[in-house]
Amino acid sequence: MAAGVSAQEVLRPLSYNPVLRNLNPAENTGGTRDIGTSRDTLCLPFFDDFSNLSRFLDSTSILCGDTVFNSQPSAVYPSNLFWTDSLAFVNNTYPILPPSYGVATLDGLRANGRPHSDLIVNGPADTLTSRPVFLGGSLTDSVYLSFSYQPGGFGDFPELNDSLILEYKMPDNSWQRVWFTRNTEADVNQPFRTAMVPVADEFQYDGFQFRFRNWANVQGNNDHWNIDYVYLADDRSYTDTLFRDVSFVGPPTSILRHYRQMPWNQFRNHQAEELDDNHLAQIINNFNTVINTSYQYRAFETWTGTEIEPLSAPISINFDPFSTAFNSYSTFEIPSSTPGYDGDSLSVTIEYMLDPAGDIERLNDTLRIQQDFYNYFAYDDGSAEKAYALNGTGSKLAVRFHANEPDTLKEIYIHWAYVDGPKSNLFFSLMVWDVIDTTGASADESILYQADFLTPKYVDSVNGFYVYQLTDYLGNPTPVVVNGYFYVGWLQTQSDFLNVGFDVNNVANNDVFYTTGGNWTRSDIPGAIMIRPQVGGNYSVVDDVHDVQTTSVIVFPNPATAQISMSGMTEGDRYEIFSSTGVLVDAGIWTGDPVEITDLASGMYLLRAIHRDGDSVTTSFIKQHTWK
Repeated sequence: MAAGVSAQEVLRPLSYNPVLRNLNPAENTGGTRDIGTSRDTLCLPFFDDFSNLSRFLDSTSILCGDTVFNSQPSAVYPSNLFWTDSLAFVNNTYPILPPSYGVATLDGLRANGRPHSDLIVNGPADTLTSRPVFLGGSLTDSVYLSFSYQPGGFGDFPELNDSLILEYKMPDNSWQRVWFTRNTEADVNQPFRTAMVPVADEFQYDGFQFRFRNWANVQGNNDHWNIDYVYLADDRSYTDTLFRDVSFVGPPTSILRHYRQMPWNQFRNHQAEELDDNHLAQIINNFNTVINTSYQYRAFETWTGTEIEPLSAPISINFDPFSTAFNSYSTFEIPSSTPGYDGDSLSVTIEYMLDPAGDIERLNDTLRIQQDFYNYFAYDDGSAEKAYALNGTGSKLAVRFHANEPDTLKEIYIHWAYVDGPKSNLFFSLMVWDVIDTTGASADESILYQADFLTPKYVDSVNGFYVYQLTDYLGNPTPVVVNGYFYVGWLQTQSDFLNVGFDVNNVANNDVFYTTGGNWTRSDIPGAIMIRPQVGGNYSVVDDVHDVQTTSVIVFPNPATAQISMSGMTEGDRYEIFSSTGVLVDAGIWTGDPVEITDLASGMYLLRAIHRDGDSVTTSFIKQHTWK
């Protein structure tokens, strides 16, 4: 479902999950569980709030003494200490005010982040299945399973015909539905609700399992259900829905005033102006009484553990019941004595700690955030919840950045969002400006760099971002010098949407400008567009950079007047020729003979070579006027 915001700017749901796209769920096998020699099932209580994937448990039960430790947890899949499948997506960016830090999200995608199906629209989608649980022996009173759930959140709202389902496994291995719900409030943000479901006597056996399922649009990243605080135990009643627990809610705000990340060489000597006055972490009290809670933090260099900011003095608050609060922390400068200070990058880990009185769940009271300083600017946190697009041929998007010192802009990272199929057949011009009219009074601009005939690419190279090097039309690197404000974006040469990743958790639209043919206009949509300029240093922070300008097909002569030939193609390959506006002007099967271009108007053209194995390569050539 597309979410239109204005006639020019559009937000759209995603068709895949960029975080999961290149991961292998089979590698989610790092946990160990020592449950003795007499049985192979878990004991009560079963609890997971998806906040700490290295969870450690040490039961004091004589009948069921477990020692649990996840030594190599996955950051995005449910812990294999508690769950048998990897279809749910563990994250902290989709939920709105969850009971604790982290949820498991069910959607329309497989474990690798791709759609469940391209053939059907609605059907069964994800599952979240518990490991077998020991419900035999002597149980105390009633057994209940409780959990918190939320439709949509910052993701896509389920339609009325979608549902979240809970099933219990029978002793004969069949599954029985015991609870379900639908989203009856359309696209309205809703709080987390708690469900309390009894486990009847017929399910109380050694090896009991339960699972969550969703019915959804299985053609993309649709119809989200966020699940949190899953708790199975005996000696419970239907009213046992309160937990004396104070927890972090989501990631803290950035210590930086403008960005989530920025280059170390642009930060190091400008810390006073780049650091925010303070940074905030939101917490929640899930209980019905005031809880005295203290909080503090510290910071250290990530790789050596060298102290940067010592453990702060604890600050105590009387935390009101069923409420949220923002803890405020002072920012800190990174001293020159820090290892790596004189290098080209640096990483800082910030550790936040809570100490709530009488807290029953301490594993969600510590939060570690890594603040990296590499060689690129980023307003986003690396997670796309939506896709952003502009309407109309000739539309331009410009995202503003600021270089504190003169630097060389060498690459631009763009996370293209997969919405309704790939847009690899669409052309755009990559743009860099040093001036645009941000007042909205005119369409004035000053272009530093423009590369035409580029296409969106969906190959991951930097955490889901495609790397475009700044080159000339021959593929030679042509970095540009930036100093002060500069703007990075595109000019689209066709009317189709170019869908770029959009982070709804970080607000940076004050630095986003667009035009659809008139004056430059500031964006009205809160969020961060996932475009990152890379400056200084080496060309990329990864080894497998894909350069869209590099091609194994060469057109000659170039420029040409009447005919062109191609090297790097074999007979039977197809070719397509496009104008500078993206119009297909010629196509055919290459026979090895020159291709006539006499009837083409003078100008630049793009030639796409499609090999018989399906791979395609693009290059450009210039048609010159034929003098008579």
